[in-house]
Amino acid sequence: MDSERAGDSPVRLPLCRLGKISLRRAGRIHHLGIGAAHAGSVVTILIDPDTVTVINQDTGEVLSRHIIDPDRNYWRNQQKAPADG
Repeated sequence: MDSERAGDSPVRLPLCRLGKISLRRAGRIHHLGIGAAHAGSVVTILIDPDTVTVINQDTGEVLSRHIIDPDRNYWRNQQKAPADG
């Protein structure tokens, strides 16, 4: 999805078996970790200039929020604490 489409109708797609999705923005692929517990869920993705919000299409639950950082490939879910590593 290109940045020109931001503001168009929401995008709906299923999460992969690992609970992740990939998003193309401004010609680059970015990865969003939603959570393995949500694998296979159909989600709606809302994209605005600063954030990406992922919502479960069936329940309306906000699964994740991601701050758009064009310099990074992976955008962390801001609703979850970073894992100890």
